[in-house]
Amino acid sequence: MKRFPKPLRLTLWCLLAMLQLACVPQPTPTPLPTFTPTATPSATPLGPTATLFPSATPARTPTPTHTPVVPLAFRSIQMIDNRTGWAVADVGRGATARILRTEDGGLSWRDRSPLDGNFFHGYFLDGSTAWAWTTWGGLAFRTLDGGRSWEEVGSMAVDPYTGFVDSQHGWQLLAEQWGLSFRQFDILSFTTTQDGGRTWQETNPPPGWGTAYMAYPSAQTVWAVRAGFAKTVEGVPNLGVPYRIETTFDGGRTWTTRQMPLPAEAFTHRREHEGTYLSGVGNCEFVSPVYNSIAIWKVALTCEHASWMYTTATQGKTWIISPMPAGAYAQLQFVNPRQGWLFVLDSEDDYLGTLYRTSSGGQGWELVKRTGWKHLSLSFVDDQIGWAVACDMVYCYQQDAERALVKTTDGGGTWQVLEPRLVP
Repeated sequence: MKRFPKPLRLTLWCLLAMLQLACVPQPTPTPLPTFTPTATPSATPLGPTATLFPSATPARTPTPTHTPVVPLAFRSIQMIDNRTGWAVADVGRGATARILRTEDGGLSWRDRSPLDGNFFHGYFLDGSTAWAWTTWGGLAFRTLDGGRSWEEVGSMAVDPYTGFVDSQHGWQLLAEQWGLSFRQFDILSFTTTQDGGRTWQETNPPPGWGTAYMAYPSAQTVWAVRAGFAKTVEGVPNLGVPYRIETTFDGGRTWTTRQMPLPAEAFTHRREHEGTYLSGVGNCEFVSPVYNSIAIWKVALTCEHASWMYTTATQGKTWIISPMPAGAYAQLQFVNPRQGWLFVLDSEDDYLGTLYRTSSGGQGWELVKRTGWKHLSLSFVDDQIGWAVACDMVYCYQQDAERALVKTTDGGGTWQVLEPRLVP
């Protein structure tokens, strides 16, 4: 082979090298990995409720619906202490009377009625023991566990003629009213029970004639104020005198009768063929018992234009008589022999309600508050804390009466309107 010139040989060698490289397959270059930063999770220590295998994500809880408020219209309330109490209240739109119980001072209430139906009356001895019955002389029940369970115990009379001194011993008086506009009674039956109301045994009723205002200090002791009444006509004297106290210390087998003294300021009037009556004070009523224990008995004689507190520490042999603020439809409560409250309607001021307080057993009274209420059913548990059913009408049981549950923590000076609710 002829030799090519040197410049040409170099050119040919370059072409040959390029052809060889073009014919050899080249590897595909691997792309560099990319790095996407993520948030570093915070460390969660394993506690008592931690799990290494969490369950599936729970389903979302539905938004709770609004629970409708059940209307409560209280008829009466009896608080046992600062938190526990009983009440009779109309529940719901149909105004069914039920037995309620609270454990938080009246903010929430549970229906503790023995069964379906209306329960117009109850006797509440303490936080656990109570009796409830449907109508006058109707079916009755007893509970010993705060209303969680009840037993049927026969029938009972209407308040205040039925009373218990403990879970076993009680008294019951049945009386007949003579006419719609008279306050004269004929006693039909007087019984006592030693087994919580399961059975009742007849005993002698308080002797005499007229309305019997009953008080039951013990299983053997009863006292009653008996007074005759004429027809209750506006402005006509209606309380017959003399009035008497009847006492028994042996369960009704024997009774002692004593005439009660008249207040020094009182005077009387005799009407031919009708008898002798208190005069110049308007219509009168006894509130009894205002306070009732073995040692101290209190009763109030309340009239439209004059009123008096009677106190005895000698079982009716002697009395302390003290003037008290006058007014119609008086409501009284004493928490001990010295501390008490009086609510009356002022007949001279459009029948507005006035609340008074005493710390001397009724020998002196101080004005606490003037209110627009016309009825106040009181339930104090000490000298400062109390509840009441307040009403804008004298007769709160009327369907159109506006009723409120109110509470005071300063002895009645200020009152808070509660918004009680019914809970399961």
